[in-house]
Amino acid sequence: MVSDLTSTMLNLPLYVMLRTTVQPALLSEELVLAHLRWMIEQEGQGRVFASGPFVVPDLPRGAAGGMTILRAADEQQAVQIGQEDPFVKAGAVAFQMHKWMLMEGAIQLTLRYSSQSFSMELT
Repeated sequence: MVSDLTSTMLNLPLYVMLRTTVQPALLSEELVLAHLRWMIEQEGQGRVFASGPFVVPDLPRGAAGGMTILRAADEQQAVQIGQEDPFVKAGAVAFQMHKWMLMEGAIQLTLRYSSQSFSMELT
């Protein structure tokens, strides 16, 4: 039964912010820097699970939009976070928010005590 398999999975609710570039001419270096600084701040506050631009050959990185996966209490909070993105505030980017359930996946983490080092593999 499906419920038997999914009951032991992570079942972590997250929010996917799908960004669409609507005014590419507004994506100045200054605005990109503001967006990146804001994104790093959100990451530091624990709000960003993962984020990045879509990559299309022969287009500048981010011209095709991007995706951010947010940690939020609910969709309303996720939308509020998304509305603070400098790209959105400037009108360069629009977004759609979708609730997403993280069910499966893996991260490999190796801790080496002797060298006090670690490595992580996201494959």
